[in-house]
Amino acid sequence: MKKVLLATVNSTFIAVSALLGGCDIPDNDAREQVPIASSRLSELLSPEDLNAYPLVLEPREFSFPADHGPHPEYRNEWWYVTGNLDAAGGERFGFELTIFRFALVPPDKDRQAESAWATDQVYIGHFALTNVEAERFHVAQRYARNALGLAGGQVEPFRVWVEDWHLQESRRDGNRWELYAVDGEIDLSLSLEAQKPPVLNGTDGLSQKSSERGNASYYYSLPRLKADGKLSVAGKAHQVSGLAWVDREWGSSALSAGQEGWDWFALQLDDGSELMYYNLRRSDGSNDEHSAGTFIPGEGEIVSLSRDDVTVDVTDYWDSPLGGRYPMRWTITVPRLDLLLKVEPVLEAQELATNVRYWEGAVDVTAESAGKPVAGRGYVELTGYAR
Repeated sequence: MKKVLLATVNSTFIAVSALLGGCDIPDNDAREQVPIASSRLSELLSPEDLNAYPLVLEPREFSFPADHGPHPEYRNEWWYVTGNLDAAGGERFGFELTIFRFALVPPDKDRQAESAWATDQVYIGHFALTNVEAERFHVAQRYARNALGLAGGQVEPFRVWVEDWHLQESRRDGNRWELYAVDGEIDLSLSLEAQKPPVLNGTDGLSQKSSERGNASYYYSLPRLKADGKLSVAGKAHQVSGLAWVDREWGSSALSAGQEGWDWFALQLDDGSELMYYNLRRSDGSNDEHSAGTFIPGEGEIVSLSRDDVTVDVTDYWDSPLGGRYPMRWTITVPRLDLLLKVEPVLEAQELATNVRYWEGAVDVTAESAGKPVAGRGYVELTGYAR
């Protein structure tokens, strides 16, 4: 599902509007001027100027690999990669690299840039690494304008970047990608190879988030990619391998009134199947009727899941030292698939204190599928809990 979350940050990032005017602000300074306005998700999401952008109203025809690239006419978009890695020496790591694109003003084909620094787009990157054995969680954030090569996205060949952080294709068929991110003493370089074709979530790729007109996104996933590469932590180099997950969404929507946040699960089981489910929460604590997901079997037809198909029971909680209480262990049941999953984090303290505060981290899964034991790993995202 990833972040309908930062969806209308143009109303929050007032300082970023200076980037449109071509001010001679060095890029590092420009990033520092973007304010952290609130940790409350509902305060960041607003329907302001919603109808000035294209809305997601009906299914579209997807085209790959072209749709891996940007769709700048829509207000918000993201490229989201998570994964679990094992080092040759036995260490385990989780990672996340997300690159967001936000339109700062509605599209206008007649608008002309006044300088090489001017842009109507801003890109934001989040990079996180979970060092399981060391019980350490590292997070970094970057901002850059879509100008002078500081950040951007392109269709052919596919590439999206914020400074030297990037995700790009290494082969034009869209099945092999390269990922790179570095911050301080952490340096990650991965080759990713899709083991399954793109999966369209929702109704043929249209993911409806509420009953309001246009409150939807185009949403697909690459649920299983083989990951190989190098990771350096505090000067120690590791050869790593594992599995990754890529989520892609774009649209112009926001959370509707009464929606508080969501719990998003992306789980990869060792029988070759995957489960994605997002549990949208309302401000009264109830589950929103537009909660939904997708089950991708190792073989056979993909199954779309509604709120009525899935039960998520919270079995434990974690209190953030920054404030806010997050659910932290879950039992997920899908009776129509005869599937029972128990999900727990590899580390409780996997909270990202970025321009919004949310929890996202690596998890382990123990499951029963048709009565047979199954294990797995995955990632969980929790939004709307930080106060």
